Amino acid sequence: MLTLKPLRIPSRTHVLANGLRVIAHEDPSSPLVTVHLMYHVGSKDEAPGRTGLAHLLEHLMFEGSEHAPKGDFDDLLERVGGTNNGSTWLDRTNYYETVPTHAVELALWLERDRMAHFLPVLDAEMLETQRGVVINERRQSYENRPYGMADERLHQMLFAPEHPYSWPTIGYVPDLEAVTLDDARTFYSTYYTAGNAVLVVAGDVTAERAFELAAHYFGDLPRGPVIPRVSLDAAAVPAAPAIRRETMPDEVSFPRAYLGWAVAPYGSREWVALDVLAYLLGDGESSRLQRALVREGRLAQEVDTYLYPTERCGVFGVVATSRTGVAVETLEDTVRRVLDEVAAGGVTEDEVTGAIRRVRADQVAEMAMLEERADSLAYAATVLGSAEKLEELMDAYATVTPEEVSRAAAAWLGAERCATLMVVPAGDAEVRDAA
Repeated sequence: MLTLKPLRIPSRTHVLANGLRVIAHEDPSSPLVTVHLMYHVGSKDEAPGRTGLAHLLEHLMFEGSEHAPKGDFDDLLERVGGTNNGSTWLDRTNYYETVPTHAVELALWLERDRMAHFLPVLDAEMLETQRGVVINERRQSYENRPYGMADERLHQMLFAPEHPYSWPTIGYVPDLEAVTLDDARTFYSTYYTAGNAVLVVAGDVTAERAFELAAHYFGDLPRGPVIPRVSLDAAAVPAAPAIRRETMPDEVSFPRAYLGWAVAPYGSREWVALDVLAYLLGDGESSRLQRALVREGRLAQEVDTYLYPTERCGVFGVVATSRTGVAVETLEDTVRRVLDEVAAGGVTEDEVTGAIRRVRADQVAEMAMLEERADSLAYAATVLGSAEKLEELMDAYATVTPEEVSRAAAAWLGAERCATLMVVPAGDAEVRDAA
């Protein structure tokens, strides 16, 4: 068994009467505090026909609130040397500020005002402005970018249209154009509540002080409506993709293969084994797919593997870009051959040990940053149920065996579970169609 020094992110949790979970992480090494507020809402909580609403609302939240109107929010933070940002994903939306220790109450006050006093400033003009910003973002970052539509299409292939992971976080243009002011107000009132949020106060502040300040700024807010959650049994991982394979012409110079699988959800033991496998396959020059496709095989310019830490099920992916003259199908065949070898038990102890050490190196690098620690604690509490689950999850890597990695590959990454998208230069697609 591999011996790893445990990676610890000490924290304490206190739940306010209104359901807000407050997590305190003390780190007095520098005079900074990160205030991180995460809502358990993302694009998975949208209704078909209103995709992109969660991300659009995030944009709207940066337009100010009743007591901190547009411009004042950033100005107040800049005056004390603070920074802020936010993001939306499949399962969560987050907002955070990093400020000098003496300004922690300012950050908490600003987030309180967004949680309690946003609706009075939300109007039609604001909605129209940010609708245009998001639609333009979609066009620039997705529709008009080489390979930009591939990930969206892969998810449409992996999941049936009614599955909430089938649509992109940024949404579809017709849906964004259809969003009304009432839609935005209802979404905010439903999900932006104390009972649906996790507040992390991390850095140069004691847990007692963090809990005291949280109660002062958020304790009087209403809990909000009870949001039904899909049980693990009801959220079964799809057994097969909605569409198995497809070719997508694009304005690109080189073909690229995208292979995706719906797998075990974040936090499960199988997810950890799959994460080790992702590193074993694609991280570092000695990894399996780097050797087979890039260094020795000379078939691909690059190859990458990934595993999403998503709530209802994980998403495992392999992306490889062809070298000149190499058919994209050759990349697919090579990936499948390597996966078959792994599933058949062809994994060594040294490979697994090396992969786990690379996982740990990345974890250490991430946790060196206060904002990343706050984010990880918030996400564990939001998706896994408690911040303590984060340390349990990181400890689990040390006990992953070669047999577990092989079993995970055999159980989850078979050809029958795979969605394969081939992105090819538009001219190549015309030749294929003619043939």
